[in-house]
Amino acid sequence: MKKKLLLLVAMLIVVGMVAKPYDGQALSELEKIEQNLKKVRKDMEKAASNQKHAENKVNELTGRQQSTKADIETLLARIETVQKRLQNTQVKIAEAEEQLFLTGQELEDAIKQRDNRDELMASRVRMAYTAGPVSFLDVLLNSASFSDFLSRFDAVESIAAQDRNILDEKKKYADNVADLKQQSEQELADIKLLYEEMASHKATLEKEESDKEVLISKLTKEIEEMEEISEESEKQLTELAKQASALEAQKNRIKTYYKGGKLGMPLKSEYRLSSPFGYRIHPITGSKKLHTGLDMAAPKGTPIYAAETGVVTVAQSWSGYGNCVIIDHGGGLWTLYGHMSQILVEKGQTVKRGEKIGLVGSTGQSTGNHLHFEVRKNAEPVDPAPYLK
Repeated sequence: MKKKLLLLVAMLIVVGMVAKPYDGQALSELEKIEQNLKKVRKDMEKAASNQKHAENKVNELTGRQQSTKADIETLLARIETVQKRLQNTQVKIAEAEEQLFLTGQELEDAIKQRDNRDELMASRVRMAYTAGPVSFLDVLLNSASFSDFLSRFDAVESIAAQDRNILDEKKKYADNVADLKQQSEQELADIKLLYEEMASHKATLEKEESDKEVLISKLTKEIEEMEEISEESEKQLTELAKQASALEAQKNRIKTYYKGGKLGMPLKSEYRLSSPFGYRIHPITGSKKLHTGLDMAAPKGTPIYAAETGVVTVAQSWSGYGNCVIIDHGGGLWTLYGHMSQILVEKGQTVKRGEKIGLVGSTGQSTGNHLHFEVRKNAEPVDPAPYLK
């Protein structure tokens, strides 16, 4: 009896010795999974931060790009205005040069007429001087009568006065034409100066426009680089979420909740399908890109429900999705809920089908309040429509 009792005690000691290392091994395995999960989640936060930074940078650069484009449009409009003024000024210069030419000819004619009249009077004076006073006496003494004498005297005086008046008028006219020519020359000089100033202003505007074009090119390159970083971060986040899902499955020994058939609707209230699954022009970036889910427009704060039972693997601000939740339903099937105004679940939490997980919002890359709903098979997005009721 004592031998049997001793044998039983010995067996219990052996079992205890075997069981404890097993429990310790299980515990260390669980700790290892927790450590890996912690690392993956930390990496996810870092990748999300990098993606958010790249996203913000894209938004900032895009804003500067749009502002610069507006500046270019303004500069082009100003250049066009200056160009029209230059063309009008060129016409004025041509007209002023033509007027100056005509005025110059008119002045030459006036000077010739003045000189001719001056020469004629000088000739008469020389003749009178050469002939002496007898000539006038001859004209006057040859008068037939005293009245004829007076008539002849008045005629001689009239001719002399007329010559003086004509000469004075010609001189006055020549002086006026000379003033007009000087004024025309000054106007032409002023117009040419104005043209030079406008041409210089146009050159400055064109230089500014050229600099803006260079800046646009630089900003476009920087935007492309930031978008590449954003896309790489998004891919990294997806891969990390896949790893987190696998670790959660390993940790919780989750079963496959999704057995096939239709998923539950993530929105139970009325909504409007604002964008289906498929390629489209992105409303913010303007580039053609695959829209990986369904956009369900609804008022801010509308409750969002889990489409199927599963484990929450992501519950954070994530990529362009803003506040985002990803649920792993097992069997490689995920559902994703983006742009939430508020997240109501936590990572690692098991949620049931139809359980409220968040509220509709417009966080991340969004143009209005809506739920972005995705279905992913083995981490790859597929059309959610066939899965929904």
